[in-house]
Amino acid sequence: MAKEFGVGHWGSAGCDVSDHGVIFQSLFSPAEMEIAFRERFSDTMGKGVDRLSGFQFTSRATAEFTIASKKILDGKFRFSPYLEVLRPKARNKPPRLIGIPTVRDRVVLYQLNKFLATIYPERVPGNVAATYVRDVSLDLQSCVSASTWVCSTDIQTFYDSIQQDRLLRVLSKRVKCDAAIRLIDHAMRTPTVPKNTRRNRHKDYPSRGVPQGLAISNILASIYMQDVDDAMGKQGVTYKRYVDDVLMYGEHDAVHRAFRSLHSRLKYRGLALHPLGSNKTQIEPLTAKFGYLGYTFQLPVISVRDSTIERFLQSIAMKFSDFVHNKKRRLEKLKYLDEPRLNDIFLSELNERIAGAISQNQRYGWIAYFNQITDLSLLHRLDSAIEGMFERLGEFQHAPPLGLKKLRRAYFEMKFNPRGGYVRDYDKITTIADMLRLLIDRGRIDPNVALTDAEIREKYEQYVRHVLAAMHADEGSVYG
Repeated sequence: MAKEFGVGHWGSAGCDVSDHGVIFQSLFSPAEMEIAFRERFSDTMGKGVDRLSGFQFTSRATAEFTIASKKILDGKFRFSPYLEVLRPKARNKPPRLIGIPTVRDRVVLYQLNKFLATIYPERVPGNVAATYVRDVSLDLQSCVSASTWVCSTDIQTFYDSIQQDRLLRVLSKRVKCDAAIRLIDHAMRTPTVPKNTRRNRHKDYPSRGVPQGLAISNILASIYMQDVDDAMGKQGVTYKRYVDDVLMYGEHDAVHRAFRSLHSRLKYRGLALHPLGSNKTQIEPLTAKFGYLGYTFQLPVISVRDSTIERFLQSIAMKFSDFVHNKKRRLEKLKYLDEPRLNDIFLSELNERIAGAISQNQRYGWIAYFNQITDLSLLHRLDSAIEGMFERLGEFQHAPPLGLKKLRRAYFEMKFNPRGGYVRDYDKITTIADMLRLLIDRGRIDPNVALTDAEIREKYEQYVRHVLAAMHADEGSVYG
């Protein structure tokens, strides 16, 4: 059995430096990489520049990892260019550039992330954004005082502005494995290119900072910020940072000093805050309105940023548009479906998008993320807006159906009764029969076509990943 090197195995200070090379060799042996591939990536549908899915890569996995292992351990491995995907942000903002690695490289980056997590266990992200918000909201509501001031700010073009050479020097202080440093170096410097870019044009897309979308992106950025975070924790204020969003609060003078200190420390590392007085950076009394991670605070009221509300409604409107414009094509392609069934499927999937879902004990969806709000009137307004979208659908007699779920109820169910049945609980779907039933209900398979248990499981897992990815997109848009 392969030796496990878990994050917590070596204690909070990381593993003994004499073991770095041993750990690296173990993680990047052909056997370990193939195990990681078959457990995590063999059914992935995402494709990099080589246009291979996990299934298509399977037949060549053993040979590919044998070659990759030798090159990695010799320090000669080279990543394929990452495939460019542009993720829209707010209106009038450039999109976020995401890099999609090939399946082979996803495995390498996944193993590299495990290596870094072993050496830097204290920099492994321990909380999701919603947890930060919950802690902040509880803390602030207990310390409402005329003397409390708040600084909310964020770091401009955070990942792109990280200095690669400086990050490598920081890593070299703790990582005592030259092959690992070379692998990280090349992972950062690999270009992210648009689809169908010719090899001789790759140089036209030089990499900047830490590419986003890689398994190692978050931990590398966290390691880069470690000295800053440690120093800011001693400034006499409460300091919270989640990726590029920063919140500090405390006494008036201490908050202003902390802001100047943070500005100086970031500048030294090639990073910059949005200027004071812009809509991205403000220092105000606790009684004033401020934002953090998509939330707005004007205590005692906690609500949601207007642009975030707009993006959520747009994502719901897109489901309506997709239903209307692709109905005819679906009926022609999926002969086992008819219009009433399409209506039922649309409503089921819309309800899940509204109420959220649970999978592997993790809560997904917009309402799960924004479960710390106290502005419940917002949920009534959103419910009314969604109901109004049905007025244009003749398929539902231009009125919201009786079975339409409500955000205002989902808020309480997700908060106090998540396993009660209102929220879709994928953890309760454990048998092949359950998986088959869901796939049939959602129109994902023809009930008259026999499938093997493996085929049913594969289709089910693909569908659930698709559903959760859409919900995660609703969540992720709030702090990007």
